[in-house]
Amino acid sequence: MLPLILGPRYNIRVTCDASPSNDRSESTLEVNPTNPYNMVGSSKRFTDPHTYAFSLAAYSTFDAGRSWQEAAPLGLLAGWDGVSDPTVAFDDVGGAYLVALPFQGPEPMAIAVYKSTDGGLTWSPPNLIHSAQGDDKQSAAGDTNPASPYHGRVYAAWDGPGGMLFGRTIDYGASWRGTGANPVGTSLAPDSFGPQVVVAADSSVYIFFIAGNDIQFVKSTDGGDSFSNPATVASGITGLPGQLPGGTFRTPTVATACVGANATDLVVAWADYRQNVARIYYARSNNSGATWQAGTGSGMPLLSGGAVSAPDQHEFQPQLACTPAGDVGCDFYLFGPKGGGTTPLIDVVLTVSADNAASFVDRVTVTEMPWDPTVDAVWAHGDPSITFIGDYFGLAASPLGFFPFWMDTRTGTQEMFTARVAVRPANVYIRDSSSDTGTVPSPGNHWEAPDLIVRRQQDGSTVWVDQDLLRDGVTDHFIYGKITNLGPNPAENVTLAVTVGNYPALDALPGLEFRYPQDWYPGDWQTVAVQQRHLYLGESAPQNLTVGATRIFGPIRWPAVQIPQEGTWHPCLLAEARGNNNDSAGGLNGAPVLVAPGTCDYGSYFWGDNNVCQRNLSYAHVFAKAESLIELPFIVGSPYSHARLVEVIVHKDGRLDGVPMILELLPPRKGEKPAVPDKTHLHGAKLAGKHWNLTHRVAGVGFAIEPGQMLRLKLSVRMPENFDLDAPAKVTLFQRNDSHVMTGSAILELVRAHARQADKEPKKRDAKARKKGR
Repeated sequence: MLPLILGPRYNIRVTCDASPSNDRSESTLEVNPTNPYNMVGSSKRFTDPHTYAFSLAAYSTFDAGRSWQEAAPLGLLAGWDGVSDPTVAFDDVGGAYLVALPFQGPEPMAIAVYKSTDGGLTWSPPNLIHSAQGDDKQSAAGDTNPASPYHGRVYAAWDGPGGMLFGRTIDYGASWRGTGANPVGTSLAPDSFGPQVVVAADSSVYIFFIAGNDIQFVKSTDGGDSFSNPATVASGITGLPGQLPGGTFRTPTVATACVGANATDLVVAWADYRQNVARIYYARSNNSGATWQAGTGSGMPLLSGGAVSAPDQHEFQPQLACTPAGDVGCDFYLFGPKGGGTTPLIDVVLTVSADNAASFVDRVTVTEMPWDPTVDAVWAHGDPSITFIGDYFGLAASPLGFFPFWMDTRTGTQEMFTARVAVRPANVYIRDSSSDTGTVPSPGNHWEAPDLIVRRQQDGSTVWVDQDLLRDGVTDHFIYGKITNLGPNPAENVTLAVTVGNYPALDALPGLEFRYPQDWYPGDWQTVAVQQRHLYLGESAPQNLTVGATRIFGPIRWPAVQIPQEGTWHPCLLAEARGNNNDSAGGLNGAPVLVAPGTCDYGSYFWGDNNVCQRNLSYAHVFAKAESLIELPFIVGSPYSHARLVEVIVHKDGRLDGVPMILELLPPRKGEKPAVPDKTHLHGAKLAGKHWNLTHRVAGVGFAIEPGQMLRLKLSVRMPENFDLDAPAKVTLFQRNDSHVMTGSAILELVRAHARQADKEPKKRDAKARKKGR
């Protein structure tokens, strides 16, 4: 039987705080309906965990969770000490709404809404929509279906004076109201704890909540103008004790819910203690809540058979989500001794149903290692006998799979982590080199990218020959890629996406260090300087790939006006094979080759992921019977790097021993910092004025830099007359950070020109110098 999900998956650290006072917990995560690679999350961020002082922080990703950005602190109104209990919702055009709970001292006092129109990077000032002592435990959801008569509306519910209260916006957050023409705060039920709002594809709005020992819900079919009376989903549930055996953290019972791909399918889950051990129970409806399958009426165990947890393991804080394909996921914390030890630890577990929530038999552990809830513990409301890890955590679902969003203490501090769990995973593969067979890290020269070509006409699907660049200002070029599915499942909606790196601000050779995903994804280019170094060409039409199949994807058009003349800049193609169920990162449990493991210095080297590659395009010329000077400007460093020292190492092959070579540091441009040569990292080279003569076959020059600083250099090679190019001659450049991390390489390869080139210019022998970079 083919796997539905795999685990553990590579865990991505979302936050990095040096101070143990900046604990994070109680999180939420949502996917932008207009872009599945953009997600917005939020959590509590403490400033003093022992006095329970905190507010909310907001996070965003534009590359499906591979890298994250934290927004500036959310604004507070006068009299607020902070905001709490995060919940995030999207409207149908990508607007994000963070609904928060302002508080003063220990008491919540209102409901406020922050809005972001840039994918979570920045947020508006708070919009106070309701003010009452006792407002608490809010939830929100948006109608994102463009075919819905109420598309764009966002609904919120919370506990407050008078029971469960309600508010909505019908004008993208400009104003808020209750049901009908009533003000915000319409009471929908007299007794409520922890309401959960979900919106079905048919625009129906459901709000599930706990009322005593029952799970109940109300429903609206008119865009929130009115709601049904409360109806029961399950009765006689057994809530969790205040603290689980062996734990000090508080454990309230909160319901979670989701709607299936079919608008009539509903699922509700909660943590239950009826077996004297915490277990997840659930109920389901296939007729829009008219009837419920809930066992004997009090719910059914979520897990059965071989998926059942061990007797000493407690399941709690379930979160439900559903992919657009209809796969229902539930993640939860699993608390108890691990690996034969006696100390109770916590893992994140995900289970997925492929049969409309009839059964949950596919279960994986998401966390790479369990975490200890006693580490860097928060004292709940300042009480050291009751600690706090959040009352809930996040789970998002999209066409790309499931994304748990949890608190973890593996770093010694409560930090946020996430992981991508693809459903029916496939290994989508595009070669980095001719010797690349799908193992990772890939072997060989990672700049060759034999599965990526440039054509000057739209014939790459039948003529697989790279034509490089014409640069005549008239001819459009077309990019094609070969993509293979290594299995174990068919690959869904596979596309080829291509970015031109180092566009258009460079002179010739590209920088040696590209990082995935930041250099590949436009959403990660947040500064003008970075934006000027990239050009996104687009994405091919999607295709499905059976296991073992290889197909050609493209064309992706590269307009002639965006291909400057030779010598003005050097383009480097950064390609990615994407897919809904792509699970192709390399290493144990899908871990890529990280630039800086254990930090939030995001990025990995592309040769550690099967689905990305790099192809370089550059030319220089050597004239027959004449001395020729080849000058190759290039860049070292990365705007994402934290390195303090960068070394440029030049290695020429034996045939070039007598060929003069010079390395020159180019003057900084306006706004750039000057570089300082490091004399302790100089070998095989001799300073001569403002440049270095490379006197040995292997030579290196080091420079002290600031984090994120990039340097422009130039390698000059003076080729003698009649140099024999019957066999290629190579010069290899390496970049090394902080004396030990090789981050990239480049090869200047001198080869004999093609015959047709010589025919055009019969009076000279033309050689091509091709830059290759890793």
